[in-house]
Amino acid sequence: MPARLLVVADPKMLPALAGGLREGGKFEVVAVSLADAAAAQAAATNADAVAIFYGGPGAPLPAALQALAPKARDRGARVIAVLQREQAGQRDECFRAGASDVLFMPIPKDQFVARLAASVFLAFPGEPGAMAAVAVATRSSSFRIEDVSPNGVEATGQLPFKSGDTVRLSWGSFQIWGVAVRGGPTAQIRFAGLAPDEEGPIREWIKSSVKQPPAGAQPAAPIRTSPPPMAPVPSGRAAPVAGPPPGFSDRKPGRPQTHSASAGADVAAASVPAAQGVVPSAAPSARPATAPKSTNGAGALSGLFDADGATPGPKAPQPAAPQRPVSKGPVWPVPAAIAVCKEAAMDLLESGDVGPAIPANVAASARKITALLSVGERASIEKAGPGSHFAEALAVRMALEVATAEGTRLSSANVAPNVNGEALAALTKLVDEAAARLQKEANAAIGKGEVENLQLVTAASAALSRDLLNLKETADRLRGVGAAPRLGAGALDPEVVLRGQQPRPRSAAAQQAQPAIKPELRDFRGLEEKRGRTKPFFAVLLLVSSIVAAAYGFYYGVPHQVTLAADSAGPGVQRIDFKGEAALVTVTQQWLAASQANLPRLTQVLREHHVKKGVLRLPNGTAAGILDVASGKASGVPAASQ
Repeated sequence: MPARLLVVADPKMLPALAGGLREGGKFEVVAVSLADAAAAQAAATNADAVAIFYGGPGAPLPAALQALAPKARDRGARVIAVLQREQAGQRDECFRAGASDVLFMPIPKDQFVARLAASVFLAFPGEPGAMAAVAVATRSSSFRIEDVSPNGVEATGQLPFKSGDTVRLSWGSFQIWGVAVRGGPTAQIRFAGLAPDEEGPIREWIKSSVKQPPAGAQPAAPIRTSPPPMAPVPSGRAAPVAGPPPGFSDRKPGRPQTHSASAGADVAAASVPAAQGVVPSAAPSARPATAPKSTNGAGALSGLFDADGATPGPKAPQPAAPQRPVSKGPVWPVPAAIAVCKEAAMDLLESGDVGPAIPANVAASARKITALLSVGERASIEKAGPGSHFAEALAVRMALEVATAEGTRLSSANVAPNVNGEALAALTKLVDEAAARLQKEANAAIGKGEVENLQLVTAASAALSRDLLNLKETADRLRGVGAAPRLGAGALDPEVVLRGQQPRPRSAAAQQAQPAIKPELRDFRGLEEKRGRTKPFFAVLLLVSSIVAAAYGFYYGVPHQVTLAADSAGPGVQRIDFKGEAALVTVTQQWLAASQANLPRLTQVLREHHVKKGVLRLPNGTAAGILDVASGKASGVPAASQ
């Protein structure tokens, strides 16, 4: 039955790690992001083993171990820390934080899975060993064991250990961590946290410590002898309580290996710098060349899933590769500290100026970036403070702007800098972390239906992406990798010839003759060919006619307001305006006082101009009545004037 393995790592590594560890059916893998501490603790309560990879800026590996170890170790499950070779100094800290074992990367996938399975199942294969007084120290007591093998130590009696307990082993100049396989009937403790270059000295010590009996003499006691390397010797040890069956780790791999593997389950891993005080300096060991360091885990991934990667070990000397000439220009970029960028941004938002301790380039970038902030982002940063996700994105944008501005200055000065790939990777990692936090806030805003907050987060994420693209374009330009020239009009169409260009020769396919016409259609070829001289004439005529018709309809078809001479309507009539069949008559108060006498004359004038209705009003605009021209009667006139 496969073991339930919880893998806790960076989200970008999880798909590759989970897919690789599921192969072979040894593990039932559950993958959880290193940033989601709550989900990791919940999944650890049901896991048989927990593997934590590398840690991160927001979740250091020792802190993650301290949070997850109580959930697993109390149930007897294993907690395994995976370190990169440059993290070897954290080994002791990981064990003190609760790790059962520590593995090192990069390493080929098959070897890593085998080493992980041996650590999870506490495999202890039998191999020849030597006698030595080994001190075993726990948190509460100490013991001595006198049998050392390449995989661990073993005692003939029973010791008060539980399976999975972590102990400290020391003999001679060796100081090694160990994990208890079982406490009885014969106690077994396997080595834990060994770097690959630390296994060689132990085997050399065992090989040199075993005394061969004289020729023809019988040994006085059943003491182990040292057989030729790679020859497994039968052992009287009992089978382990858990893990693969006996002899599983001694099987030869199906794929040919490029090195001599040991008979144990723990195969050699990639070369890792040894911690101080672990491997004696006098012990001979063949150390392979150290591979380049990786800052973001990419090297570990490529090594883990390298199908035919060779295990580091003693190798034949190879000719040194020619070294590239080192650039004599300045190093670029020099990333600005995020804390300084954030401090400058907060100073500008709070007081409008930066402190004297802020560098000039950071201050300039801070003023440029903060001037483009929206009102919503400013309000959110002022409300939440430096811990806001907008503040973090703002600080990262400032760091990108500092690097981009410096790169532009160097490019303008025709200076060829030494582009630092690790610094660019560090800036890219900061952008990824800030973008991941913005994405988390966007998901929360979607869940709560906060449209305005979602728009702010989307705008901040887009600005962060633009600044990163600007930095990458600057880096490519400084490396000498220019962008492709932009294609203008005619660059893709062979029939278009721009000014200053030579006509392109036509291809043979384009120069082919027109397809032959069938004989029965030749008599009808001229029917569709018509003279087109009259078409422009009719088009112009139609356009002029349309303009004339529109002008006539607008000017003559629509009635216009006309003003009549008021003298012809009698005294008291100041103004007569009519439009169509309606008129507006302005009369005085005296005209209204004698309206019965003045009304016939006004009615006659309106009838002459075909007016049917008239509105009476005073000079101040007050309505004074309505006149029906056809009947000659006025309605609504004040009673005093009737």
